[in-house]
Amino acid sequence: MAIKINTEFPAVPLPIALLIIIILSLCYANSYDGAFVFDDAEAIVNNDDIQKTPIWEIFKNDFWGTKLSHKGSHKSYRPLTILTFRMQYWIRGYLNSQDFHIVNIILHIIVCLLTLYVFNILLNNKEQNIAFYATVLFAIHPVHTEAISGVVGRAELLCVLFTWLSLIMYNQCIIANYSIGKWCNIIGCIISILIAMLCKETGITAIGICAVYDLVIINGFLPNDVLKLLMSKNSHINSIIAMKLNRAFFIRMFVLCLSAIILLSLRFTVMEFSTPKFQPVDNPASFLDNCFLRILNYSYIYSINMWLLICPEWLCFDWSMGCIPLITGYDKRIFFIILFWIFLGAIVIHIFSTHGDRFLRYTIVGLALLIIPFLPASNIFFTVGFVLAERTLYIPSAGYCLLVIIGLQKLLTGTSLRNLLILFYTFLCLIFFMRSWIRSDQWRSEESLFRSALNVCPLNAKVHYNIAKNAADAGNLNLAKLEYREALHLNPKYAQAMNNLANLLKDEGKYDAAENLFKQAVTLQKDFATAWMNYGIVLSALKRYEESERSYLTALSQKPKYPDCYYNLGVLYLEQKQYQKALTAWTNATKLKVTHRRAWTNMVILLDDLGMSEQALKIANEALKYIPDYASIYFNIANILDPMFYTNLGVLYHRWNKVSEAEYMYKKALEFNPHSRSAKENLKKLQSLKRSVK
Repeated sequence: MAIKINTEFPAVPLPIALLIIIILSLCYANSYDGAFVFDDAEAIVNNDDIQKTPIWEIFKNDFWGTKLSHKGSHKSYRPLTILTFRMQYWIRGYLNSQDFHIVNIILHIIVCLLTLYVFNILLNNKEQNIAFYATVLFAIHPVHTEAISGVVGRAELLCVLFTWLSLIMYNQCIIANYSIGKWCNIIGCIISILIAMLCKETGITAIGICAVYDLVIINGFLPNDVLKLLMSKNSHINSIIAMKLNRAFFIRMFVLCLSAIILLSLRFTVMEFSTPKFQPVDNPASFLDNCFLRILNYSYIYSINMWLLICPEWLCFDWSMGCIPLITGYDKRIFFIILFWIFLGAIVIHIFSTHGDRFLRYTIVGLALLIIPFLPASNIFFTVGFVLAERTLYIPSAGYCLLVIIGLQKLLTGTSLRNLLILFYTFLCLIFFMRSWIRSDQWRSEESLFRSALNVCPLNAKVHYNIAKNAADAGNLNLAKLEYREALHLNPKYAQAMNNLANLLKDEGKYDAAENLFKQAVTLQKDFATAWMNYGIVLSALKRYEESERSYLTALSQKPKYPDCYYNLGVLYLEQKQYQKALTAWTNATKLKVTHRRAWTNMVILLDDLGMSEQALKIANEALKYIPDYASIYFNIANILDPMFYTNLGVLYHRWNKVSEAEYMYKKALEFNPHSRSAKENLKKLQSLKRSVK
């Protein structure tokens, strides 16, 4: 049965509408077999919370696996998102990027189907075709690509999913006939908001969306009612407005406000009432001393966000480090800021001055969906660690899509350009679908993702840094060095680029140049543990052992759980012939990382060289519990067993008083291992015995 409509948009039966939404949502399917890219490496591949951290410890760590109490924590608390990654790892037994991408695509389809339902709720079930056409636009919007094709974007997908569920339950609370139904649904709504928050912090904004929906759609309370209430002394007008807001409404508002206070208190408690510390390169505008310039730059960033919703051509994996140059004086970009605020001001004036327009309430709800979820990323309440992030526009884009279709509907009403407007909408959907398909393909690999950013942000040092890193991993060292130098040209204080370029120079034996870069890196970023360790490696190569040891120990003071640093410290002690210290360092490395092959191997070899064959064999067998397929350990076991065989045979001959045979076996053992302590000692005893007999 076809859905009845009150608009001039073509009607679409519900089953076909659902099928169309599902099919169009697959415009991101191009990335289903993509690799882990960009932030996926830190949040998933290198995050112990995904593989081995005890489950309860996940709730003490941030999204990137760092303790929330650590000074370097980003304070992004998303344990339920991490648990979904953990569950996929547990089911598969290893990290398979394709599984993660497929789940993200499925989640987006579910979100889109829920979006259709939620739009119908927000439009009071009176504009079902508007809900459908807005949902189609939402399903294929290219700005969503990062949230869907980047695995870490799952935080956004889950957050929106539970935000929509909270709105659905809030609506059920309103329409329920009995008190128990109302209370069960309002409690379910708050639980959904809590879950949304534990998927991503912006879930708290669902409370604001629920409040606006209740106030504007359910109770018909409009902005001009506020003006009347504030400006009029007429008790009759006040009583009419008050009648709109019944007792049940005030109870719901009280529950929402109380929940907001409790949830925010819990959030700040988890953060230990401290905010994350960011660098100027993360969000340059926030570090401007001039308040007016800060507001001006924030306004420009808001306008860029809006432009990405209108024309999602400029899509980039990272918008920091010069991607959006600061406005510090006269700049032609100020013109666009003025246009942006004029546009918003015109909408606000329209809302406050319009009466009797059936679309006015829907416009307000669309604006609420656009603005409220964006507030956490706006730098208004607290400083964020990014300039612009496309994935933060996932929920706001729903409001934008709703506003676009409402605007088109108003143009359709009473106009002779109906077919032209419908053609425009169809063309827009086609462009969005193709752009999403192309962009999702770029997210399949780091190389294509980073290369695509050069067309959008050629002045972004991080873009060049990531291209260099990718080139180095592929063995293209000349390109890597070129891009690292370009990154440093754009940002001379880029410590990570200095560290990586210095590593390449170190591998080429250019120790002096590498030392200079490492020294600059640790001076700029004193807690840069990796740079301190690499600095120690170079100093060790230059035979400056004391300085090298200090560098390693500094790295460990900044990052106590650093197995590679313990390994390199052990190598330093080995060069200094401090064998016990070397063994201790390598033991620490294997305790922190039981699969650290080089540390296990070095311990076995050193113990064997010291003639401690039995201990070497014991360590080798211990290593095989964690790295059973590592051939080097088996090779070393064979090396240990050969001299042990001859030594033990020599002991037997010795006991049988077959002196010549025993001496031959001990000497044979020493041929295999000249450092075999037991063979040396037994041979010495045997030779003393021969002299005493003579």
